[in-house]
Amino acid sequence: MNKKAFTAAVMLLLAIGISGSLPLLAHVTKDSDFYGLRTDLSVPALPEYEPGPEKLRLVFFGYRHCGTVCPVQLVNLQDLHERLSHQPVSFVFVTLDPDRDSQQELDQTMTAMGPKFRAVRPENQLAAQNLALGFSDYAAKTGTADAYDYDHSARIYAVSPDNRRHLLYASPDLDLDRVQADIERLLAVL
Repeated sequence: MNKKAFTAAVMLLLAIGISGSLPLLAHVTKDSDFYGLRTDLSVPALPEYEPGPEKLRLVFFGYRHCGTVCPVQLVNLQDLHERLSHQPVSFVFVTLDPDRDSQQELDQTMTAMGPKFRAVRPENQLAAQNLALGFSDYAAKTGTADAYDYDHSARIYAVSPDNRRHLLYASPDLDLDRVQADIERLLAVL
């Protein structure tokens, strides 16, 4: 990749990141008692996802072959699954890489993580990117056709069954005691 193309790619990623963040500004509440970023935004429905009795879903975009932030966030989600086992909360992993992540592999991984874990596999990579953008998230495929990764955020979203995003956790470096307190507090008002 030449320098001009690389610069253009970086600028595009920055533009997507900034434009994806702008909708948050008008919707961030003044409730600073939450550890996570408190929002009230509509997000797209998850494809092929049948909601259960949960009052809240914790949604994470990633992919099985990720060697950086995904394993950390999945461990965080598994810990939260144990902490919130008595609460009406489900955990949803949305793959950004439906070409490599088969539904069967995703389902096996989610089953191993716990009974409240579900996987969503968009139809294709473009659909996955568009779904992520609908959450004000980003994902960019990097590398070659045969050897690629995704640059993506490590955000966890707390979403109610009416597809409203209420909380956002932007980093895998989380204080899980505070996240648990946030979720329990949010459940009390939903």
